[in-house]
Amino acid sequence: MPQQGRVLRHRSIRISLALAGTCLLLLCDSVPALAIQAHGEPEGLYVHEIGHILYALAMLGFTFQVIRNSRLAGKPGWRLMSWGALLLFLWNIWAFIAHVIDVAIPADHFLADDRGLRSILVLNSGIDYLYCLFRMDHLICVPALLLIYLGLRHMLASGPIKPEEQVGSR
Repeated sequence: MPQQGRVLRHRSIRISLALAGTCLLLLCDSVPALAIQAHGEPEGLYVHEIGHILYALAMLGFTFQVIRNSRLAGKPGWRLMSWGALLLFLWNIWAFIAHVIDVAIPADHFLADDRGLRSILVLNSGIDYLYCLFRMDHLICVPALLLIYLGLRHMLASGPIKPEEQVGSR
């Protein structure tokens, strides 16, 4: 019986090494991600913009209907979540406008890189400067996600809420 346990242990080690080796090979054989999200014209952009509108409305509803209209508004963790959701609402509006500006910029305002992608903007007009400003959407999104994280962390530390403090208890 001890011999059988040793054989099983060696077999599991070999399988683990084979899986780890396969994962390493796959990681070493990766291709560039080219972090660009392309949408088919024009339907893909329409669907993406509708997604921003729905996400913005959801964050607004979460902020004012769920949190502010309940006893949760007095809890610090939920207050942080509320501010994070409000910032995500603003981020969605900001990103929506950025996409509209992106479509409005003529193609000749961009220079192509070595892969042929339009990646370098030549600042010729006011809309080009607006485009640069609205591409800074991460300055809204990252703090929003940080507030939500801090709210969740605070909720975890403070323990479960009482039934009378839940949504709709006001």
